[in-house]
Formats: sequence, structure tokens, C-alpha cells
Amino acid sequence: MKPFILATLISSVIVSACSSSEQQKIQIDPQKYKVQDAASLQQRFESLNQQLSKDYQAFKKSNNIAFSDQSLLDVNQLQTLNLHAVSSTSLKPVKQAYCQMMNGYFAEMYQLGHQNLNIIGQVKLPHAQGENLSKNFVDADQFYDFILNRYTSYRQAQEIMGFGCNLKAALH
Repeated sequence: MKPFILATLISSVIVSACSSSEQQKIQIDPQKYKVQDAASLQQRFESLNQQLSKDYQAFKKSNNIAFSDQSLLDVNQLQTLNLHAVSSTSLKPVKQAYCQMMNGYFAEMYQLGHQNLNIIGQVKLPHAQGENLSKNFVDADQFYDFILNRYTSYRQAQEIMGFGCNLKAALH
């Protein structure tokens, strides 16, 4: 009888956990991201990068023990993101906050490009020459591959940290 009760309890927890994660899907308002022209889109990307720079520096300042390097993050060279990684010995809440900040940035970046596919090809992202931005922003999977494998060292930063940020879930 006890194994049956235990199995029932475990299955009910799993079912409720699965259903609650589906309910947490965030509705995206495309109008929040739409712009009129390429110059406006370029400005939105630059503003997004400036915000990341401020947020990252504030995060580093408030969690300075989690970082070995206190230098500024160059948001125009995200291939160096791994040089600003959270230490693997940091507490889990610090790692989670780092992931939330970075995933939030990449999710905003994705929505901004995805909602403006007709003009994203005219935008100049730093160190993305030769990239087909229209293709990279067409869906979350293409963008995920672009971010983790070509545009940033976010994958390496997570490896250094010893904690996965689940960017794929943040993009969907």
C-alpha cells in the first residue's frame, strides 16, 4: 500500500509541476518591439546594450566577491563575456541572478530583431559581419545557435560558472 501512495504522490507532483510551467508562458506584445526604420532599430539595440552595461556593472559591484575581474564589460565585444563570468564557487542565488540578467538581455535582443525581420538585415551588430541577421532572428532556435556559437562566449561563461542558464527556455 505504501509504494502505491508514494507513486501516486510523486506522479501528482510531476503533473502539477509540468502544468504550472506551461502556464508561465509570457505573452509577447509585438508592438512593444516594432520600429519604423533601420535607424530606429539600430538605436534600440544600442540602448539595449547600454542598459546591459549598466546592469552588469551594478551586478558586479553588488556581487563583487563572485568575480575575479572587476573591469567593465564591453557590450560591443560579447566574445569576451567569458572573461566576466561568475566564479564557480559562487552561491547558487548569484548564479541564478546572473542567468536571469543575461537571459533577459538576450530575450529582449531576440524579440527586437524577430519583430523587425524586414529591416534587421540593415542593422550593424558589433562583430557580426558576415552573419545573416535575418536568418539568425527568424526563430528562437536559430537565435540560440547564433548567440551560443558565434556571437558571444555565453556558453563558456556558463561552463566556467558551472551552472547552466537555460537560454533556450528564456527565448520561448
